[in-house]
Amino acid sequence: MTTKLRGAVIGYGGAFNMGKHHAQLMLQHGIDFAAACDLDPARAAQAKEDFPGIEAYTDPADLFAREDIDLITVITPHNTHAELGRRALEAGKHVILEKPMCIHADDGAELIRLARAKGRMLTVFHNRRWDGWYLTLKDLIAKGLLGDIFQMELTLGGFGRPRDWWRSDKKISGGALYDWGAHLIDYALGVVPGGIRSVRGVVQNLLWHEFTNEDHVESAIHMENGAVIRVQVSSLTHAARPHVVVQGTKGGIVDQNMFDGELTLYTDLSGVRVETKVPAKKDEGWRFYENVSAHLYRGDPLIVRPEEALRNIAVIETTERSAAEGRELPVPSEDLYRESLR
Repeated sequence: MTTKLRGAVIGYGGAFNMGKHHAQLMLQHGIDFAAACDLDPARAAQAKEDFPGIEAYTDPADLFAREDIDLITVITPHNTHAELGRRALEAGKHVILEKPMCIHADDGAELIRLARAKGRMLTVFHNRRWDGWYLTLKDLIAKGLLGDIFQMELTLGGFGRPRDWWRSDKKISGGALYDWGAHLIDYALGVVPGGIRSVRGVVQNLLWHEFTNEDHVESAIHMENGAVIRVQVSSLTHAARPHVVVQGTKGGIVDQNMFDGELTLYTDLSGVRVETKVPAKKDEGWRFYENVSAHLYRGDPLIVRPEEALRNIAVIETTERSAAEGRELPVPSEDLYRESLR
């Protein structure tokens, strides 16, 4: 592509200022930020104030009709991602969906097929693949310090009343696993190689009955190579657990807090048991847009492929079905993922 890309966002809401954040990332990586859309006229007006010269809309149809817009990032509640992504692709736009990709795996598979048919990029904002602790973990694995990973546990949460907004409403959010759980699953599947054999889920609804999201969700992901991934998101747990525990044949990692800047490495050096602190690398979440820009301008490989993001949704859906049925279940969409690797 030789002409300058022009980007836009749908959803300029005030939560975390994510609309402004995405717009700034576009500009930092060679994409003109040209338009914003938000159902709230006040937020649409705020976008024009933050970025003078752009156009702002309150109806996505007006944005989709703009032939000069190349890329649209969707930053809206989870239950709207599939529909807005579909409409943007049908309008011939490249699409970035905020995570999670969508709520239902069938919708994600449809988006992937549509993007292929339209010849357009589809990706999901899994910027946390560039979190410093995660970059450090992958570096230690690449150096052979952990050996083969056979178990990984990721936990977030604690004990406390959830926030009283749409992220606690299952109809809108999809459920407790769709927020941070989507990140945790994405982390794990980026570390443990191979296909998924089955998933066993546990769901608890014991205390926070004023909310429709689950109080406590666990997902045990059984990989075809025998490794097991355990993911837990909870608002019920009084006893704190480390955020990350990784067990390998040569060593292990414990990260008590993914945000405190260090990991603890346990290993064996010539028969001597060693425990040492490893400083985490700096966060580099901006590299997501660096890669998107390089992909669209130069044809570089897309790092966050939609088939990978779809796996996260399929695991979450299967976790809920498994909990409801009380048994392990296979994960749909694995064939689509394997096909993407060929």
